[in-house]
Amino acid sequence: MKNKAPKAGLALLLAACAWLSSSEAHAWAGGGHLGLNLDDGNIHVGGDLLFPIVDVAPSVRLSVWPSVAYVFVHNARDVILFGGDLPFEFRLANTIIAPFVGPGLGLAVHRDIDLKLNIVGGMFIDPTPGVRLFTELALRFVRGTYVDLLFGVLFEV
Repeated sequence: MKNKAPKAGLALLLAACAWLSSSEAHAWAGGGHLGLNLDDGNIHVGGDLLFPIVDVAPSVRLSVWPSVAYVFVHNARDVILFGGDLPFEFRLANTIIAPFVGPGLGLAVHRDIDLKLNIVGGMFIDPTPGVRLFTELALRFVRGTYVDLLFGVLFEV
C-alpha cells in the first residue's frame, strides 16, 4: 500500500492538471523552485504548476498550485513532498508585485506518508509578460511543524 500511494497521488495530480489546463479562460504556468527548510536547513528542489481558476473579485484571483519537491535531509531519509495549494492572488494596480496567501494540503513521503496542512504566503513578481518570479513562505502542519522558504520561476503556457 505504501508504494502505491505516491503513484496514485501523482496520477491524481496529473489528471487534475490535465482537466484544469483544458480551460481556455486563463493561461497556466509551469516552472520550478529552490527551497530551504528554516527549521533544519534542508535544501529542496521542485517543480510547480499554477492554474488560475476564478476571479473571486476584480483584483483577487484563486488558483490551484500543484507541486512536487525532493528534500535533501541531513542524517536521515530524504523526503518527497507533493503539494496542492489554493493561493488567493491580490493583483495590485500599477505594480509588478502580486501578494498571495492561501491554504493547501501536502503529502510528505519518506518511510511513512504524512498528510500535511499547508498555509502559504508570498508574492509573485512579473518582470516581463509570460514570466513570473515568486517567493513563498510555506507553513506545514501535522506530525510536526515545518517552515520552508522558496524562490522560483514560472513560465506561462
